[in-house]
Amino acid sequence: MAAFRIFCFPYAGGSSWIFRQLASHLRERAEIIAVDLPGRGRRRAEPCVDEWSELTPRLADELAEKMREPYALLGYSAGALVALDLARELARRDAKVARPCALFACALRGPRAIEHPQLLHRLENRPMFEALRDLGGIPDELLAAPELIELSAPAMRADLRLFETYEPAAAPLADVPVFAYHGRDDRSVGDGFSAWQHETNAGFQTRAFDGGHMFLHDDASALGDALIADLTAVVVRNRANHRQPTMFGHETSSAPARATPMTEIGEA
Repeated sequence: MAAFRIFCFPYAGGSSWIFRQLASHLRERAEIIAVDLPGRGRRRAEPCVDEWSELTPRLADELAEKMREPYALLGYSAGALVALDLARELARRDAKVARPCALFACALRGPRAIEHPQLLHRLENRPMFEALRDLGGIPDELLAAPELIELSAPAMRADLRLFETYEPAAAPLADVPVFAYHGRDDRSVGDGFSAWQHETNAGFQTRAFDGGHMFLHDDASALGDALIADLTAVVVRNRANHRQPTMFGHETSSAPARATPMTEIGEA
């Protein structure tokens, strides 16, 4: 049975589908709950949400019922800001909503190290995608298909607006350790991954992976093994600190977690 439950949030323009390889690799070791934002992926029929004040409380409402068992949050690239903001929202809520045991920020600079020399979400569709192509974020094949640009533009623009309007909080997360994962060849991150240490008061660690910005796709098995190793270390550390009964903000259930490799949040 799955030992861990991990809520995963995709990069800008991505959907829950991007975590399929990760879920397949982990199988019995972790249940991956891949989340589509409104207007994306399986929720593409819904209007896109591009305001943090609307998105984060809505996600917390939708996911709270599934957060009664031990869980972690993982965000990839822009999705790391979604995971972080959700963790902050959960901390503000009733104590019955358990805080995550850890937050994994992948392929992104820490919020305080992010700069926006150009606001891509304000560009017209094609220039917006051309700028993303130049940053290594999308393949040339998409630019060769105008119909794909028009189809993808609303969700991408909403994701970019969220990313480019995020404002770091003054205080760090309480009691939630942060792990910053990055690709060794990811020039968009550089050494900015270290800025994630300012987002927590509960411990900070980093891991480097072979590859660039999309190391998730380059080697999902390496990412999955690292997640399990770091989550296991969190459990061991909490036990050593005599926090086992309530290590994730509530009493641990003796019932095993579901063995489903991946659950996608969002209606087809």
